[in-house]
Amino acid sequence: MFLRKASPDEIRSVAMEMRQRDYEEILCVTWSEGREELAEYLVHCLSDHENVYSFGDTEAVGVVSYIPLRPGVWSLGLFATDKFQKVSTFLTKRVIRDIIPALDNAKAHRVEAQSIDGYKQVHRWLEFIGLKKENVIPGFGRNGETFINFAYVRSPGAKPGTLKWRRPGVIN
Repeated sequence: MFLRKASPDEIRSVAMEMRQRDYEEILCVTWSEGREELAEYLVHCLSDHENVYSFGDTEAVGVVSYIPLRPGVWSLGLFATDKFQKVSTFLTKRVIRDIIPALDNAKAHRVEAQSIDGYKQVHRWLEFIGLKKENVIPGFGRNGETFINFAYVRSPGAKPGTLKWRRPGVIN
């Protein structure tokens, strides 16, 4: 299995084959119309960022990203094909072992992700890796879809370089 810097072709390929729910979630927060346009939009938005990775077994089945929004604040993103289940445990371990420490070393005091209401599978995963449900955002999608904001916020006084994933739902 692999986790590597995503190429534009891998981003495009995964975007064209992403799970229907991922497609609906991402499409409604863009101007894109249809899978091809959304795939090109994602290639355009993600290709130049450092922390955009493809993951899979023999081929890319997902893209995970963590992108700085402003000093100390990062956005976590993920989309995948229907083959995600085959590599989900691998990806979760890599997030815990590699991405959380990388965010800690980058002095992230906030990591956030927005997910469409009702996408329980993704919500459980975000909570498992340590993000907490913060609030509901009515009307966040272009057709009025409700989203939920999940975030990890560093405790006051916690020093960079000390954070670890301790158990499901706990980073400190």
